[in-house]
Amino acid sequence: MSAVLRSEQVLPVSKEPMGAGFRWSIGILGLVIVVAGGMYISGFASDPERFPVTNVDVQGTLDYTDRTVLRQHVERHTQQGFYGMSVDAIRTDVESMPWVSRAHVRRVWPARLMVTVEEHEPAARFNDDMLVSKSLEIFKPAQLQKDNPDYRQWQRSFSNLPRLAGAQGRHEIVLDAFRNYELALAPFNVKVKALLEDERRSQTLELANDITVSIGYESHELRLQRFIDVYERLVVPLNGQPARFDMRYSNGFALSKGELAGGAN
Repeated sequence: MSAVLRSEQVLPVSKEPMGAGFRWSIGILGLVIVVAGGMYISGFASDPERFPVTNVDVQGTLDYTDRTVLRQHVERHTQQGFYGMSVDAIRTDVESMPWVSRAHVRRVWPARLMVTVEEHEPAARFNDDMLVSKSLEIFKPAQLQKDNPDYRQWQRSFSNLPRLAGAQGRHEIVLDAFRNYELALAPFNVKVKALLEDERRSQTLELANDITVSIGYESHELRLQRFIDVYERLVVPLNGQPARFDMRYSNGFALSKGELAGGAN
């Protein structure tokens, strides 16, 4: 018996393929639909009337920052609605306030904004109109500007802080030097009120017992040690009488008693 061979079509015969131009047109149309849909959804979600911010919670201990002013900074952004506002822009705006060290901002669905604020902790005054924080950041609060109606009141409030002076950008170095001087003089139970550095970086100490110590711009440790060596013998007997010790001599020092000592408050 002879075999019979049969040929059967097992796959459908494809139609003529679409032209490249037609495929591009469909792709572009699809892209337009996706973009248009995304823009519509974005515009819908950004509508502050449909998705308003109904609550703003401010957390953190605010000793110096005006809460009313802080809310004004935030409300400029919340007017854009829950989804329309930018939490990064809010954080940047809040951190631009003088007393604000750090700000953390987050949305809480469905209509709440939480702002957590960390204030600077002042460690010292710097050049009378600025403060240095404990984290060595310098800032210029409104309370120390002379056109502030409460300027004198705030000056008194900050009067217990150490007073520093120096050139721009020197606040970290001056504060660090102040702390070293304070530590070295701690055994005598005397408070360092001020460390003043002039344009030549020559340093002068003012102590709470009306003693002024001129350290100069070099050999700080050596000159301070020379003052420490004579403290009990020469400073203690003064019993609060004003005096100035000039330690800038190569082999000694000069002592002047009376109103020659002192300086700015």
